[in-house]
Amino acid sequence: MAAFSYYSPTVRETGILPDDLLEMLHEEDRSPDNPVVCEVTEVFGQLSAISDIRGGYAVFEDIERFPETGEIRIAGQTIKTSRKICRLMEGAEKIAVFICTAGQGFSDYSGKYNKEGEYLKGYIVDTMGSVVVEKSMDFIQSELEKQVQLEGMKITNRYSPGYCNWPVDDQKQLFSLVPAHTCEISLSASCLMVPIKSVSGIIGIGRNVRKSSYSCDICNNLTCIYRKVKNKNNQH
Repeated sequence: MAAFSYYSPTVRETGILPDDLLEMLHEEDRSPDNPVVCEVTEVFGQLSAISDIRGGYAVFEDIERFPETGEIRIAGQTIKTSRKICRLMEGAEKIAVFICTAGQGFSDYSGKYNKEGEYLKGYIVDTMGSVVVEKSMDFIQSELEKQVQLEGMKITNRYSPGYCNWPVDDQKQLFSLVPAHTCEISLSASCLMVPIKSVSGIIGIGRNVRKSSYSCDICNNLTCIYRKVKNKNNQH
């Protein structure tokens, strides 16, 4: 098994701001007397207590792409990423397999607030968990990029099961390549990650790989909340 580079960034290191959550909630009224803004401010103040950020990646040189079938072989494990993702790995000399979690706290706090009838706060906490894990993975991906640049290489965007027709059950193969217990992430019988606010996937590494600034263009998930935020931002 390849060496695993482990990270546990603080909320400050991830650069998360209240505006990140307000964007995800599509909240345009940022006035302090807006009830949503008040709830977001309160939740943001608890963020360090709720979060338990853990993640990292393992880099593999033993890789082979099969563009015709959309499969990629990593250290003997075959993942069926889809032809689209396989093509986006063109030029990859190595592949990083990553996992990251924001922690169990978001599900616990969200459930607690919902039971108490504070549904808005519960929804905000749940959404914040999604923001935290993506921002945390942005941080880890940036650290990976710095490392490979020292070797004169670049990285692709990151791609995850469930994205671009990549089957979710392929997470079994991904998890066999990394010490998931290190980050306290497990898989359910249906291959969903626990804690829920977790991500996994791959990043291509090579001298001739390409990284897009707007990866939503290649995905066919029209209901994704991240697509809606990016579409809105691109209109300005």
